[in-house]
Amino acid sequence: MKITDLILEVAEFPFPEDFHPAWAPGGSEKGIGVTIIKILTDEGITGIAAASTFGSEIPTFNSLKPHFIGKDPFAVEQHIQILRNARPHGGLPWPIEIALWDIIGKASHLPIYKLWGSYRDKIKAYASSGELRPPERRIEDVYRYYEEGFRAVKLRIHYPEMKEDLNLVTAVRKAIGDKMEIMVDANQAGILVSPGYNPTWSYSRAVMTARELEKLNVSWLEEPLNRYDFKGLARLTKEVDLPIAGGEANVGIRELKMLLDMDCYDILQPDATLSEGLFQLRMLAGIAHVDGKRFIPHTWGNGLGLVANLHLAASIPNCTHLEYPYDPPSFTKEAYFGMLKKPLEVDGEGYIHVPQGPGLGVELDEEAIARYKK
Repeated sequence: MKITDLILEVAEFPFPEDFHPAWAPGGSEKGIGVTIIKILTDEGITGIAAASTFGSEIPTFNSLKPHFIGKDPFAVEQHIQILRNARPHGGLPWPIEIALWDIIGKASHLPIYKLWGSYRDKIKAYASSGELRPPERRIEDVYRYYEEGFRAVKLRIHYPEMKEDLNLVTAVRKAIGDKMEIMVDANQAGILVSPGYNPTWSYSRAVMTARELEKLNVSWLEEPLNRYDFKGLARLTKEVDLPIAGGEANVGIRELKMLLDMDCYDILQPDATLSEGLFQLRMLAGIAHVDGKRFIPHTWGNGLGLVANLHLAASIPNCTHLEYPYDPPSFTKEAYFGMLKKPLEVDGEGYIHVPQGPGLGVELDEEAIARYKK
């Protein structure tokens, strides 16, 4: 089998109303921007993947195309070297590897996770909220999540004062009791350019917040410090009992391994569309497992990216949850999974099931992609 072409399509799947992410105070987003990748072969098998659209994807993927035409899609360990060498020159090329594994799974007539060991076929999903909302409204959201089957939720805390952050989590915990797990994301790994005030945590605020969240039976605290404050993260992880999570925007296998080597996190959260190649992350998960750490992928980019990370999560023993971005009425399943014929849903016990078709096991909605093509 040989690769014959690499095709790119850019689309934006609109939100019903503007989405206001907690990590960019005062900012808004109108939809999910996606670069769809299709790798064609001479045997009629097409591999698919999707990258978040930041602006540099098309030039990056076009520059890589000549390095893949005529090559064997099964030679992933050769191809990843090309992607890794291209990364410093701009763009996030990792979805190309996802498309290669989709080809391999389709050619082998197996889902990717079964090629890799099939540790589980379902995993507990947590509804990952994105906006910073007042306690009374967030309580309503959490009740809705519960009614829809979720048994875990991630709250954003990004208020100017620590007291406001803790008031939100306290109110939700009091309202929902022990019926749902609560995770908390501080979004302190990197401060984005935005029109509103973006609070930056000190080390002492991170420590005090973690200790108070532990009293509220929170499952983990995510991104409490800058992603490159390796010493501060390692000190915090050692000093508090609450699990500390992060790593979604750290890029490259060496940088991610450094987070493990320095004990920066109890839970590592890279993303196969942002951080490093899909199978490379599986190898990293093996190292984390030996070190007694959990590996729970970030999935915020798009629905097809979630599917790729789900196959990774299902193939390893040290993943306990999967992120499911969902914050209606703005951030909806219809927009997030807009490139797919069918969104993935959670069952009545809060689990998301791995698609059982070959490769990624999902189909693109070509009509929707054409409708929202840019």
